Amino acid sequence: MAKTSSKVITDFKEWLKGNGKLTPKSANSYISYLGVSYNNDLSLVSTDNVYNYMDVIEQFYQVGDMLYAVTVINNIIERINNLGTPLLKALNDQRSALKKLRVFLRSMRNNVQDRTYLSKKNPNNPTSSILDDVRESFSKGSLDKIDCVRVLIDILGEETFIKVVIENSFFFDKKIVDDQRKDIFDKLGKQPIPARKTTKTQSGNPGVGVNTKIGNLDIYQINGCNIPIKLDGDGNKQVRDIIKEKTGYTISSGRKCIFQNYIISHLWGKAYDPRYFTNFWNIVIVPAWANSLLDKESGDEDSIEFKLKDMFKKICVALYGLDDFQFSEEWDDMASRMGPTSNEKFPSNISKNPTYQISVIHEKNDGAGLSYGSSQVGRIILQVI
Repeated sequence: MAKTSSKVITDFKEWLKGNGKLTPKSANSYISYLGVSYNNDLSLVSTDNVYNYMDVIEQFYQVGDMLYAVTVINNIIERINNLGTPLLKALNDQRSALKKLRVFLRSMRNNVQDRTYLSKKNPNNPTSSILDDVRESFSKGSLDKIDCVRVLIDILGEETFIKVVIENSFFFDKKIVDDQRKDIFDKLGKQPIPARKTTKTQSGNPGVGVNTKIGNLDIYQINGCNIPIKLDGDGNKQVRDIIKEKTGYTISSGRKCIFQNYIISHLWGKAYDPRYFTNFWNIVIVPAWANSLLDKESGDEDSIEFKLKDMFKKICVALYGLDDFQFSEEWDDMASRMGPTSNEKFPSNISKNPTYQISVIHEKNDGAGLSYGSSQVGRIILQVI
């Protein structure tokens, strides 16, 4: 059992009242959730490397080894997740507290001073610690990841970090989005539409598409339906071409590009599906240093990856009307052309979240359909959402 007077608990409690932005009462609640290791509920026995895991975390904290302290937390959270639902309230509460504790530990610098804690198998070991045995039990692939982006997150805090990323990204004007959406809707199943090459190779699985050919025509084959496509040359070339055609802006094409150190991100992914690849409600231009977070799929609603992507999606739903009846009708129609497919989730409720001032790229015309000069680009206009 971990004592609430332990060093990690004491320091964590102070951090919660500051960086955690919690009242003393709420901080005490989190602390109370960490008072015991649920060995029996997690089927842990004394020979398991993380038995009495709160004590193990404490020992790693005391020697300054945050990497392994967080690795133990990841292991326990995974064990709790694997129990499925319904979940004991005590375990659910502890999982929430462990996630907070993980944020705290990641904000600390790894500070191992020496190798005092050797294996208990070493006869010269001055202590009976098993920490080195715990270290040895984790594969390298299971260790917590050292992510340079997290340094910025720790400095700014999650809310400010998300705001910085969103307000330094670029969305597209609704007219561009609507025109492209209509073009894909009209052509799907009839004319080739751009798509990335999929890595799937086994055909016949419901809802899973593969690439094939009919004569010289590239096909996205799904649910027994053959959808003509134009396979992309490098993963985003056709997206870049459409952006340049409609707005005049260039990106990811060398040193002369207008957008430097920015990356095209597909928020809902699925770029192998022609409904998603060049649909601009699925596309945002993001700072390169933030793109790795958007590339990750996370079902953990407390993770920065989930929070950031979810907020981007909510903005796109509000900005482009993805929760409108017309969009829903069009989406169902396209799904019917591709056989039964899973329903996409389009999160809303943007009004309950912070207000952002976003940059919206417009077409290279004056708004009345008259194009600017050939060397000009569309205006970037700030919009509050």
